[in-house]
Amino acid sequence: MFKNLIFDWSGTLVDDLALTLDASNYVFSQYGKPCMNSDEFRAEFQLPYPDYYARVLPQADLNELEDHFRYAFRVSTATVEVLPHAREFLEFCRARGVRCFILTSVDAKEFDIQCRELGMMEYFEAIHAGIRHKDTHIHTLLGQHGLHAHETAFIGDMQHDVETAHHAGITSIAVLTGYNDAAQLSRVKPDIIVPDLLVLRTLMRRYALPSDTQDSINIHGLELDTFIGVPDEERASMQTLKADIAFYPDEALSGLNDDFSKTVCYDSIAQALRAEALAHPRKLVETLAEDLGNVCLEQFGARHVVVTLHKFILPRTDSVSVTVHASRHR
Repeated sequence: MFKNLIFDWSGTLVDDLALTLDASNYVFSQYGKPCMNSDEFRAEFQLPYPDYYARVLPQADLNELEDHFRYAFRVSTATVEVLPHAREFLEFCRARGVRCFILTSVDAKEFDIQCRELGMMEYFEAIHAGIRHKDTHIHTLLGQHGLHAHETAFIGDMQHDVETAHHAGITSIAVLTGYNDAAQLSRVKPDIIVPDLLVLRTLMRRYALPSDTQDSINIHGLELDTFIGVPDEERASMQTLKADIAFYPDEALSGLNDDFSKTVCYDSIAQALRAEALAHPRKLVETLAEDLGNVCLEQFGARHVVVTLHKFILPRTDSVSVTVHASRHR
């Protein structure tokens, strides 16, 4: 579905609400404002955070306020945890060659500490942290890394994340694992809204066609004996077609540690396809291509398969070919 994904951090990949609330309440205490509980804070907090603090603490100097916040962030005993399904989603992206980036307002030093302690740094091509106004910085991120808008989505948990995506002309994906609830997020009209990253992973598996960067097993020029043709007389005689198969497995082909049990047997695929081609006569090459694709999906667990069949029938041509895509929906 996407070649590039930009992630917010807080509330999208990690749960840091308790830590942020501790730091915010410390800031409020420095300026005589009552502390909040988590529900009150989630209902009121907004990004960009300079706009939020200008509204609730108009008397405060932003630089001084940030110093208070960073201090409270460091001394708080609240923990930051990876959200359920987040690490698995990043593994899913890595296996499929999706480029991943971070765009967050979290202080760059604090982000670096959190990300390294949680073992998450390896998943990201680049980090853009400490960004006060994501909606202006997003263009820098896209240009710096050569990301095309139609291939890119921004995943976040707050209205400002959705608005940032809209501002850049990229797909906005809102998740309900963080600070804003469904009613708040719906007001800014995200393109996609999901309860968590598990659901998003399921959607991406179901509807995405593979990209050139995804691992595949390819069989070229597989000879298939079959009985095929619209006229009865053509279908009565055996013909030999050639097939090109692109087999996209459910998991990456790297990291198999030379373990044959973790991959598929190419010879078994070839034999099964030859058997299917001879199973019964068919009128259409398209039907045979679809049937061969289903063999790869059902018998060998392919996530997606591309079958191209070459038929040698028209005069003064090398061949006539038909290409069929098939995916396993789950």
